Amino acid sequence: MHYSEFNMPTQFGLIGLIVVVGAGLLTRTAFFFRHERTGVRPLYPSNWNATQCRTLERFRLLIGLGLATLWATYLFVVSSMPPNRQYEYLAAILLIMMLSVSYAWAVLLSARDWSRLNAIPHSFTLLIALLVVWWGTAFSAIGWTLTEASTAQELPGISDGVYADRGASTFEGPTIICPS
Repeated sequence: MHYSEFNMPTQFGLIGLIVVVGAGLLTRTAFFFRHERTGVRPLYPSNWNATQCRTLERFRLLIGLGLATLWATYLFVVSSMPPNRQYEYLAAILLIMMLSVSYAWAVLLSARDWSRLNAIPHSFTLLIALLVVWWGTAFSAIGWTLTEASTAQELPGISDGVYADRGASTFEGPTIICPS
């Protein structure tokens, strides 16, 4: 991606978002691996049974597999985008979306004490329904954006500033008319 056409505040804003979300992703991933290495198991609410706990763990694994597929699709689509200003914003926004949803997955993985989180419901069915709606919306939005980016055509109303080559014939020099 070449961001030479972006103005400086936009460049700094996009780079800042990428750095902040990327750092959050790396931090949460480090927490997850530290907990896994030390053997800290997640604590689920006391009203959940073992099947429900395993279902949540499998759901988290399924999200990870979906993310791997989305990252592969993202890399394919971005590498095939035309190198013009219209798609540079889209590529940067797609990267921020992909990092954000990866961060959300890392947060879901690194949550260790589900019984103490008061922001989420303790009902298994309600929690799974919220997670399915949230992840379904996130994957659908990113999938739709990737689809639009992969099938994007040159937008007719936006100019890249080059007018000289649009159907003009080549200049062959001045025509001299001599009276006879």
